[in-house]
Amino acid sequence: MVCLLLVICAVTPSAWAMSFSAHLHSNEGDMGKMYLDGSKMRMETQDGIMIMRRDKMVMWVLMPEDKVYMEQPLNQAVGPKHLPDNDIDSGERVFIAKETINGYAADKYKVTIKGDSHYEWISNDPGIPMPVRTAALDDSWWNEYREISTAVPDAGVFEIPAGYSKMSVPGM
Repeated sequence: MVCLLLVICAVTPSAWAMSFSAHLHSNEGDMGKMYLDGSKMRMETQDGIMIMRRDKMVMWVLMPEDKVYMEQPLNQAVGPKHLPDNDIDSGERVFIAKETINGYAADKYKVTIKGDSHYEWISNDPGIPMPVRTAALDDSWWNEYREISTAVPDAGVFEIPAGYSKMSVPGM
């Protein structure tokens, strides 16, 4: 769940405005497949599926093996206007070079926000106005989108599949 929330934070405000699907990879390996369509996001990993519906202010965590899901109200603070990239106004973005990342021409920037720095490679493809890779300055961590498709994902991927039962968790 923590990894999934980190993925949400990796989605930049410009990416939230578009529709796409992609495989997310990091220095730890394949993180899974992400689908995004405006206020709706789905992240599939080997551990399960998370569907975030900002339009309904709800998040569902699905456990396909057991055909159950948990529902969690979505905090108003989750979304593009509250993501770290939005603080860029109080930070700095310095162009470093033009590079190719997984076949995507991109501009590499050093981004510094509130004293913390990292690199971002922003795609030059007008259909993909988003970072295709982010990384620590020392490359100790990185994540990147691969196999990006700008086709609008099927609306069904943002719904709870038929046959799933809601799981109650005391105290939530």
